[in-house]
Amino acid sequence: MLSEEYLPPLNFAHPNPVPLKQGIQNLKFGIRNPEFGIRNILIPVFYILNSIFFILILLSLPSLSEGSDRRTPVVEAVEKAGPAVANISTERLVARRDTDPFFSGRSELFREYYEDYFGTYEKEKIAVPLGSGVIIDPEGYIVTNEHVTSVASKLMVSLSDGSQYEAQVISSDPEMDLAVMKVEAGKPLPYVHLGTSRDLMIGETVVALGNPLGFENSVTTGVLSAVNRTITVPGKYGEIKYEGLLQTDALINPGNSGGPLVNIEGRLIGINTAIVATAQGIGFAIPVDKVREALVKLFNFQEINKVWLGLQVKEPPGGGVVVEAVEEKSPARKAGLQAEDVVMALDDRRTADVLEFEKYLLKKNAGDGLTVLVNRKGKEKTFRVTLEKVPMPPVEKLAMEKLGLEVQAFTSEIAQKLGFDWLSGGVLVSGVETKSPAGEAGVEPGMVIISLGDYKVSSLEEMARLLDRAKGGDRVDMGLAWMDRWGAHRGYARLKAR
Repeated sequence: MLSEEYLPPLNFAHPNPVPLKQGIQNLKFGIRNPEFGIRNILIPVFYILNSIFFILILLSLPSLSEGSDRRTPVVEAVEKAGPAVANISTERLVARRDTDPFFSGRSELFREYYEDYFGTYEKEKIAVPLGSGVIIDPEGYIVTNEHVTSVASKLMVSLSDGSQYEAQVISSDPEMDLAVMKVEAGKPLPYVHLGTSRDLMIGETVVALGNPLGFENSVTTGVLSAVNRTITVPGKYGEIKYEGLLQTDALINPGNSGGPLVNIEGRLIGINTAIVATAQGIGFAIPVDKVREALVKLFNFQEINKVWLGLQVKEPPGGGVVVEAVEEKSPARKAGLQAEDVVMALDDRRTADVLEFEKYLLKKNAGDGLTVLVNRKGKEKTFRVTLEKVPMPPVEKLAMEKLGLEVQAFTSEIAQKLGFDWLSGGVLVSGVETKSPAGEAGVEPGMVIISLGDYKVSSLEEMARLLDRAKGGDRVDMGLAWMDRWGAHRGYARLKAR
């Protein structure tokens, strides 16, 4: 007769569960032989349940290995926006001290002789992190903060895939603290899609990406803490008030400036711009709708490419591009375009808004043809326009009449002679009228004008076009470079055109 000692002891942590088939056989035996007690029934039941539980665990293992719980919306947002983040740096020459390879403890006489003969410093280029940016177009247009680009004449951009490019500043707006750079990659680049700041929700998850303190491709998360914040920070012309900013507790450190703030969908909702240094978790970003408005001005193809179309356009509340006015004797007027025409496409490329309109025309040069499809009073019409070079007004006359400046071309020979070999382009100030906007602002002969307003100045021609737009009483922000006994300097002067 089978004794109770034959059955294994009841142990709920048994490391080797009895097979399901054996458990069923034991249950049948216990039912057929009740004289062995209730334990002979309970133990097989336990083993059957234990086996089923073990099988269910095994079936669940494949789903755990897939890591579905790890791929959060934040991870997906970073995967979408991360490749479009630009880490911005500049190259600087630094002096590195050479060590004496022969002796480490020479007398002072030998040390002076060695240093005079062999030299003690060697110049080398190093990359200095400046900030961050975000690519907004596959052709390599990058948005960042103006204060990031204003401190260096040579800008380098590195992307998350390790590729590096030299960038050129296209235009900038010091008051909005925004700038547009361009890199020539020779291929379409990853870019972030612009969202909107009209439907932002307090408390929604946001992600800040950038290059804080030189640590490339860093990510921090948080929530949208508030909207419509106003802060005052020191600027080039004194204190600057920023209004309508987004506030977030996603950590923003030095070097994040100019980087993107994205929502959980990976869409751009702001450009990181400032932090409260005395606090933790209080950072600010320029909302994307304000960025979009600034970009329309910063992508002004007429000022950047010197291409004349002759259309002044506006964007109605629902989107689109509407012709507001047509300039006299312009290519657009010659082609037959009229005010109130709704521009639907340029060269078969649909134009959803004014920003797309301006960006597309940046590809064009004087002499290029342009096909414009418009809706005129419910009917579609197509016009063929030949773009022209923007007429150049006399720069010498404009500079003297409006600012009180005498200017001349800034050639490479002059740059070398005056010690400006580090500067690329500009207009040389050769004279200043004492009682004039320039004289009162402190502009002096020998300085080099490198920008006017939002745009870089590389030649007399560019300066002429920019001054031609300034009316009496308009503020003119002038970027300047100069040399003195303490070295090279860059700065700004604020003038009022007369």
